[in-house]
Order: sequence, then C-alpha cells, then structure tokens
Amino acid sequence: MLNYVKRIRNLFRTGFFHIFGSSVINKIISFLSSIVLVRILTKSEYGLFAYVWNIYSILLLFNGLGLESSMLQLCSENGGDIQYINKICRYSLKLGLYYDLVISLILMAIGLFIPLKINGSGSLLLMLCMLPGLQYVFCIILVYLRSQKRNKEYARINICYTVFNFFGQVCGAILYKEKGMILGSYAGVLISIGAALFCVKEIKGVLGSSNAVEAAEKRALVSIGTVSMLNNGISQMMYLLDVFVIGIVAADETILAAYKVATVIPTALTFIPASLVTYIYPYFAEHRNDGAWCLGRYKIILRYFGLLNLCISGILVVLAPYIIPIIFGVKYNDAETILIFRLLAVNYFFSGTFRVIAGNLLVTQRKLRFNSFVAIVSGCINVTADFILISKMGARGAAVATILVVVFSAVMNTSYIIYTFKKNITSKCN
Repeated sequence: MLNYVKRIRNLFRTGFFHIFGSSVINKIISFLSSIVLVRILTKSEYGLFAYVWNIYSILLLFNGLGLESSMLQLCSENGGDIQYINKICRYSLKLGLYYDLVISLILMAIGLFIPLKINGSGSLLLMLCMLPGLQYVFCIILVYLRSQKRNKEYARINICYTVFNFFGQVCGAILYKEKGMILGSYAGVLISIGAALFCVKEIKGVLGSSNAVEAAEKRALVSIGTVSMLNNGISQMMYLLDVFVIGIVAADETILAAYKVATVIPTALTFIPASLVTYIYPYFAEHRNDGAWCLGRYKIILRYFGLLNLCISGILVVLAPYIIPIIFGVKYNDAETILIFRLLAVNYFFSGTFRVIAGNLLVTQRKLRFNSFVAIVSGCINVTADFILISKMGARGAAVATILVVVFSAVMNTSYIIYTFKKNITSKCN
C-alpha cells in the first residue's frame, strides 16, 4: 500500500496528473463545444464546416514538416541544457514557418481554383490560409515546455487555449455561422500565444539570438521531423480521409454531419492515450538505451491501460442508443449513426491501447524506418478500403476501413516495440 502511495505522490510531483487533468478538462470543453455548435448550426451548415475543416486538417498534418516532433526528441535527450533547447527551438520555429507558408498557398489555390462539390467551401478555405502558422507557433511553445518536463505550465497553457478557442468558435457561430467559427479559431490561438508569452518569460529566449545549429543537428531535425510527420500524418488521416471520401462519393452535407457526429466521442477519447504519451515520452527518450527499464514500464502500461480502455469501449457500445440522442439530439438518432458510433468505440480500444502508445515509443527508440513502413502500408490500406467499402456500404464502410487499418498498425507497432526493448536487453548483456 505504501508503494502505491509513493508512486501516486511521484506522479503528482512530476506533473502527470496536471497533464491528464488538463487533457480531461480540454476534452470536456471541446466536447461541449461540439454539442453547442451542432445545436447552433443547421445540419447543412455544420456539414459544410466539417467538410472544409476536414480539408484544412489534412493539410495541417504537414504543419511545420513535423519539426515539433524532432524538436521534442532532441530537446528531451538534452533536457538539462537550456542553451541547446533554445537554439533548437528557434531554428525549428523559423524553418517550420517557411513550410507553413507553402500550406497557406495551397489553401489559397484550392479555395480559388478548385471547384469543390459542396458549395461555399472555397471561401471558407481562403479564410483559413493564415491559421497554420499561428497554430505552429503555439505548438512550439508547448513542445518547449514538454521537453523540460515543465508539465504544470504546459497543462495551464493548454487549458487556456481550449477555453479561448471554445468561446471564440461559439460566439463566432452565433454571430456569423460557419465563417464566425473560423474567426473564433483565429482569436483563440492569438490570445493563447499572447498569454503564453506573458506567463512563461523564458519562452522569449527562443525568439532572441542563440548559438548556430550544427549541420548534424539540422539533418537530425529534418529527418526525424519528416518521418514523424509521415507516420503521425498517415495515422491521423484515417478519420479525415473517411470524411473526405464520403464527401466525394455521397456529396451530401447531412450524411457528412451524421458521420462526423458519430466520430466525436471516439475521437475525443484519444486524449487518454495522448495524455499518457505526453507524460512518458521524455522519460522513454532519456532511457532509450535501457531496454530493461523500457520493457518493464511498457508492460505495466499495457496491463492497466488496456483494462481501462476495455471498460470505456464496452460502456460506449452498450449505451450507444442512449448517448447519441441525449448528447447530439434526436435528429441524429438513427440506426446508421448508432452503428458507426459502436464500430468506432471498438476501434478506440485497439488504437488507444496498442497503436498510439507503441507508435510513439518507437520514435523514442529512433525506429523511424519501421514506423514509416507501417504508416505507408496503413495509408495504402486505408485509401483502398475507404473507396471500396464506402461505395458498397455507405458511411459505415468508412468505420470498418478504420478498424482494419488500426488493428493492422496496432499489431505491427506493438510486436516491434517489444522486440526492440528485448533486443536492447540482449545487446547490453553481451
């Protein structure tokens, strides 16, 4: 019993509960935002915004070319060297904003020259073109804090962003519908950046002068960042691609809105494994050559975290017919939406327990080629399965395709991370 008390005290001292608590608060606010917005906007208006935001989110997967991931890895490995962290952050900020300029130009080109199937999409995409750079700046601030294990400050700033974004989008939706939601997103991120710069004075050091980044460090930043972007991007693209393909095949805002509603809770639940990864990542990066330490901790995570996720998925599957109408309203209370919701609830168990955690821990071990292989194969399976299954089964086909991809990547990632830890133990003994 005393051991458990000590462990809990240590988790509190190192900021685990701050991270997890902030993630819970953030997801509750985001969840409330979804409920409020669904009720403020008509089904067609919400479907239009979901379609446009989905296209934006696909492009945002390339935000900063993944440099925030490589920055986190390198800075975590050198967590005590503030000068090193400052120079890496400054270089990552500068280079990432150049890449984001390309994303902005692509958004402008799509909005101006590509005829999208759902009317009104082009003008909304034009409004979003400056948002990627602002969101990247905020991401760099968060990574700066994570790399130094300043988890309490990280949690507070993250909550501020969610609160400001919530009020911005809701107020915008009330005043100017879907266009107002985009204006509210700008307001949320700008206020959050200002608050972070005011509250954490050391962040300003990133904006000042620093030592030059060496060629080897630049190569490491770009290579790790590019691979991480590819891996994370293909993983996150599953839900985004589902909506995109439904928009092509069905071209109906109401079907898009129903599918989007079914994904809200299962997608929101990813904050649970994401919170855990946010906390454990710097520790596994520091101990990446200690296979016994890593394997022992990973087994504990699988045992307890798997049980938690199994309970969550089971509850959602059983209570689906009650959850949908109570939270989202009777206009979404149909058999198709409930079935999709149940399928994605099952998908959460495999994703949250195996795929997300193992995939991120592979990056701490610098197993980037394997991660890339799994990501590319998963992406190919996802694209193929989406077009085939959505054409035959409608929106539910997108959920089935997602489960197929997640189970494949979960098996591959989990098997290889265990193999990697055991290999490190063997090589150390020899």
